[in-house]
Amino acid sequence: MRTKLLYWIPTGLLAAMFLMSGTFNVTHQPHVMQVAARLGYPSYLATILGVWKLLAAVTLVFGSRWPRLKEWAFAGLFFNLSGAIISHVASSDTVASSVPAGVLLVLTGITYAAQRRYGPAGSAL
Repeated sequence: MRTKLLYWIPTGLLAAMFLMSGTFNVTHQPHVMQVAARLGYPSYLATILGVWKLLAAVTLVFGSRWPRLKEWAFAGLFFNLSGAIISHVASSDTVASSVPAGVLLVLTGITYAAQRRYGPAGSAL
């Protein structure tokens, strides 16, 4: 039971965060669009990233049968979050604006480590 919790707590948190974030992106919430504009990105990029975030969240929860797909989801989350941090820093945005992406990047690393150590290898928990 403890092993399942060590796997599902970070996985569930990360999936929930990206489910919310992806939904905010796809629905073009005002804060998301303001940040995209401030960073100089076109509005359609929010939709693309939102769809990818939603797919990654679903894959984290239900992707145990497809371990390679799950690896790609983790890679996509890493690229998304590290790119967000770099975008904020490169655009001379405040350091505080990149903290949420940094926290999610750390949670992604924790979740990846938990998946590698405690997660199923090709079968559902």
